[in-house]
Amino acid sequence: MRSIIICFLISNFVFASNLEILQNDKKELRNLEKKSIEASYEALKNDWISPITISSGLERDHSFSSKSGSFDKSATIGFTQSIYESGGIELKIQYAKDKYKTDLISWENDNYQILQTIYETLLEISKIKLEIEQSAYSLQNKEIEMILKKIQYEAGDVDIVDLNNSIIAKNSQFKENILLQNSLKDKEYILSKYTSLKDNEIEILDFSGIKKEDFINKNIELLLQKSKIDMLGTSYEQTKTSYLPKVTTSLKANYLDSEDFYSSTQKEANNTGIVSLNLSVPLYDYNKSNKLEESKISYLKQKAQVNDLKNQLVYEYEQILNQIDIYEKYNKTIKDNIKLYDDLLSINNISNSAGMTSTYDLDILKNTKKINEYDLAINNINIKLQHSKLYFKTKGDN
Repeated sequence: MRSIIICFLISNFVFASNLEILQNDKKELRNLEKKSIEASYEALKNDWISPITISSGLERDHSFSSKSGSFDKSATIGFTQSIYESGGIELKIQYAKDKYKTDLISWENDNYQILQTIYETLLEISKIKLEIEQSAYSLQNKEIEMILKKIQYEAGDVDIVDLNNSIIAKNSQFKENILLQNSLKDKEYILSKYTSLKDNEIEILDFSGIKKEDFINKNIELLLQKSKIDMLGTSYEQTKTSYLPKVTTSLKANYLDSEDFYSSTQKEANNTGIVSLNLSVPLYDYNKSNKLEESKISYLKQKAQVNDLKNQLVYEYEQILNQIDIYEKYNKTIKDNIKLYDDLLSINNISNSAGMTSTYDLDILKNTKKINEYDLAINNINIKLQHSKLYFKTKGDN
């Protein structure tokens, strides 16, 4: 069996935000997505600050009953700013922080999923390559079995049905080899969609060692859903403050320049400034109770969803561990089989040297032992694939 070298990196999930293995375009897209989240946060946290506005105008006034008229030029600059909203301003800033946290976790979760696809595809490629090599030994056995059936048929020991079945079995194994080659190309194509690196240029991580409490408490999807609880809770409090008293201040400066057309006199420019403080108290909103109830229910639903997700994660962890246990028990059986074939080969080598058994028998035993060794290697990759399901759903301490 050709040796397959898989290098393992001991990692504390530092890779989770490391997108260096991605194609440049995908890497740039992920970086731009993060910048977009940061820009959105900066805009949202200052959204409560009102803009300063400026306006200007030209107006011509003419009276048809008397010879009078003027040409007015005006300009106004000012702003109206909320300075107290019964806690609403602080909640707007807090909501921006909660949303920023949620968006960042969601962005990181997307990274985990992309990297999971890459690394699991790498494992699948390694697995298929082993299966291709294993299939070559299986094909050799099928060819030997066909030769033996042909010899037996010519000697009259078996009928044509047995010989035909051996030919069909050999052809089926040959088709299996072709299917595996095509499957390998498919996996390599999937990998090429994410990275320009070849499968042998990317080191495989060590996915094992995820504890149950970490898988549940640091589960990336659970953290995302929990952050949504905070965001919806803040939104609910915001909705309540929208029905409470608010205080705003206004500052406005006006400029007016008026010219009389008929007297050709220029009036003195009029400059005024206005500062005001306003209190507003909502008296009645027909949809108030409905809006508050809707916001509250969204918050409570999210809390219930988190609790439900926790229960699902416990089941998922146990299910994966059970599957790993099955693979490990299967490994024990394979190792016992390999030991048995070692014993049979030792006996058959002696009998073959003495001319008591054919070379075909010895070749079948050797090939079958190789097939079992490949089963062991393939099964170990299956175990790694199960560990990866836990690994890529658990947020590390980056």
